[in-house]
Amino acid sequence: MSKLERLGSLDMTWLQIERDTNLMHVVGVLVLETALDRQRLEERLQTRLLPLERFGQHVLRDSAGAIWESGQVDMNAHIVEVALPAGDEQAALETLVGELAARPLDPARPLWQLHLVKPYRGGSALIVRIHQCIADGIALFSVLRSLTDASPDDDAPPELDTPTRPGNFFEQLCAPLTRSMIESIQISGAFWARYLGLMLNPQQVFDYARASAALALEIGKLTGLQDDSLTFLKGQPQGIKRVSWSQPLPENTVRTLAESAGTTTDAVLLACLSGALHDYLLGQGASATGVELRTLMPVNLRDAEAGDPLGNRSGLMLIELPVGIADPQERLAETQRRVEVFTKAYDTQRALGIFSLIGQTPKAVQQQTLRLLAAKTSALLCHVQGSHQARYLAGAKIIEEMFWSPASGDLGLAISLVSYDGHYRIGLLADTAMVADPSAITGRIAVQFAALTPGASPAAEAPKPKAARKPRKAAPKKPASKPA
Repeated sequence: MSKLERLGSLDMTWLQIERDTNLMHVVGVLVLETALDRQRLEERLQTRLLPLERFGQHVLRDSAGAIWESGQVDMNAHIVEVALPAGDEQAALETLVGELAARPLDPARPLWQLHLVKPYRGGSALIVRIHQCIADGIALFSVLRSLTDASPDDDAPPELDTPTRPGNFFEQLCAPLTRSMIESIQISGAFWARYLGLMLNPQQVFDYARASAALALEIGKLTGLQDDSLTFLKGQPQGIKRVSWSQPLPENTVRTLAESAGTTTDAVLLACLSGALHDYLLGQGASATGVELRTLMPVNLRDAEAGDPLGNRSGLMLIELPVGIADPQERLAETQRRVEVFTKAYDTQRALGIFSLIGQTPKAVQQQTLRLLAAKTSALLCHVQGSHQARYLAGAKIIEEMFWSPASGDLGLAISLVSYDGHYRIGLLADTAMVADPSAITGRIAVQFAALTPGASPAAEAPKPKAARKPRKAAPKKPASKPA
């Protein structure tokens, strides 16, 4: 007999706000040094993923919302083997990832799927898609990490756990809340105490009065903000996606540069991203003067003692990128100042809980709220802390990792800063209505980093714009109820 369980209000949000032009998938790419054995991969999923019951359940919608229903998992439907066309392998992989990011998952099955790419650069690649109604990105990154090992022959599953106090500040955003932090939130204001109760008890009956009052406060916070700069990122997503990620930046080199400049690695990475966006604007023939790009950054609002590793229990915080500053050193100094402001805001828990509140509001309220969010912000920005040493998946060494959380509503850009095995990479998942070729931005990251090094020549600051690849004409999109 199948097991039935109603979706919690926080998980329901991500089904309610999904659009054909912005699917609510967390997307990941793992590049493996050797060919990944499919049978070993299936065994790994059976022993480590499927014991988490959400990965064996599909969603049934009804008039009251939606229900999780348990059933059999057909691995042939959830693991698809594909081969890339001849030519530039990375470009072909990026194209495939973008196409999958815009392809709905089968609603009649559990809402996750893997595409195994063989061969890829003498090894293989694995593309992962998981619907965010199962869990937020912070939780899902931890789940995916639990599938890997410290060595090729290690079969002991790691704990689904995040360090409670990482050294890097942005890493702390993914750490669960300690008891002392929760107590400080509960005494800091009545709203946060009520909101936190909803986050820590996601299965409780949805309280419309409380949610409406909390949502009104959240909308008030957004309404009080000045509109974000009018740039190429404003518009209507069309549902055609492209991805790209930068060449690796060695962590030691980034740290050394940060120390010499009296700043942090977080600020260095964000300054490189801002510089790449600045040059991209100039390359498009637009002015970058005075441009501010406001981004949304997810933060963990889980209790460190919570037993359930899945579900949606994250908030959002705002951080602005000083894209309009032309000088790399001035941009870095201003970025550091903003990171410090962001840190103080986090310490007082000034996060937005807007996505945890709108899921069961009327459709008109959802659309109005999402339009307001798109007017005030331009992108989703995630920091993903991977392992400091190389990991192995079913015996194959992982040599690259990249992940994205979904952009919602009319947002057309998701940005990820990923650290793994001693390197940083910056990746973009963009709607082609906003950015036709995201590699024109990620390709500038290394140049911007070089421009921050002492004694860098001014010529390094303004590379010639790369000709944008024309996106392939997409086939007509199928409705979400009939996935490809």
